[in-house]
Amino acid sequence: MSNFIFKANLLSSLDSSLRRGAAVRVVAGIAAVSALSACDSDAGSTAASTADAGGDTAGADTTAAGKGYVPFSQANLQNQLARVAAWRSIANLHGSKAFSAADFGQSCGAWSPTATTASDPKKIASLYVETANLSAKVAARKDAHSYAAGAAVGLALDASICQAIAAGAQAGSVAREAVGSIDWHAQVVNKALLHFFYASLYNYLVDGSRKGYDEGVGYYGMSLDGTDPSGLAETAAKRDANCGTTYATQIWQRLRDGRALLDAALKAEGKTGNDDKLSALTPQLKQLAEEIDGLMLEVFALSLGREILGLQKGEEGAVELVEARMFAAVVRPYMEYRDKEKGTTHAAALQALNQDDPSKVDTAAVLAAIKAVWGLDVPQLCKQ
Repeated sequence: MSNFIFKANLLSSLDSSLRRGAAVRVVAGIAAVSALSACDSDAGSTAASTADAGGDTAGADTTAAGKGYVPFSQANLQNQLARVAAWRSIANLHGSKAFSAADFGQSCGAWSPTATTASDPKKIASLYVETANLSAKVAARKDAHSYAAGAAVGLALDASICQAIAAGAQAGSVAREAVGSIDWHAQVVNKALLHFFYASLYNYLVDGSRKGYDEGVGYYGMSLDGTDPSGLAETAAKRDANCGTTYATQIWQRLRDGRALLDAALKAEGKTGNDDKLSALTPQLKQLAEEIDGLMLEVFALSLGREILGLQKGEEGAVELVEARMFAAVVRPYMEYRDKEKGTTHAAALQALNQDDPSKVDTAAVLAAIKAVWGLDVPQLCKQ
């Protein structure tokens, strides 16, 4: 990775590749996205007390390793943690040697959208539809990034997940490495949920409330003691293991540090309630949100690159390609924004990922685009 530039007035270190990727983003007006998050915060924790939200000992980390996160209120993120746990359960089902078409659970419509816990945790559709209103939350998700203009990204994600579940349930006779196989459809579900978690994380980082910040931390997917990664946190940890990077540590530390920044800013405005919001994000909180988001976006870019390396090696071509396609869907909006700002055409390299023939993908062009945008030389970083 690139050299670090120390920022004494904010956090420990800022990767220079992140500065190239995130600093060019439009940060003006980030506070205005509060309207996007005001209607999609989970109910059930609005009665948290002032002491629970911002008392003197609320941020004390009592975990043995000192690497934990103490929420403003445990109730703030219990639904988010449950949704990430559903992702983990789905991934475990797919990873089982006995995984079959029956594990998809017919269709989204076969399960109750008003349920809050999975009635059959061994069925993907039940986990998706019935766990803490996960499917409804996915469908309602809008993209709070300044360059996305509130795009209704969740509608497409929900549709792709439900289509994959229905098709996967009928794909028992398709060869496992082929287009439309049970593995192919399971990867669509997995990666679409990661996309939802990513969009949700940023949405709550710019929310400006204690409740919202906790919710964002929940969507990152790290256990509160900082020892058990899932969802986004697991993806970051895997890339670190594959490529010798330190994304998981950097993101988690920033999330932990951001709690104190937010609490201090709210108290400076005389706001001590769980749902109270800042009148506007402070420059430090804006930068924090951009740093975390930029690091997470690099994780997805590196993940895309890893799948492209797999295509070059001929590993499970069709399944590898759909994984690359799903990761590309996460990074493409930023790439298109950056292309427009700089007069480049790097996002065009991703277009060939939207079809099913691996031989038609210019893998070198995709890897070159990732390097141009994020400074990530994937073949060199991910040798192991």
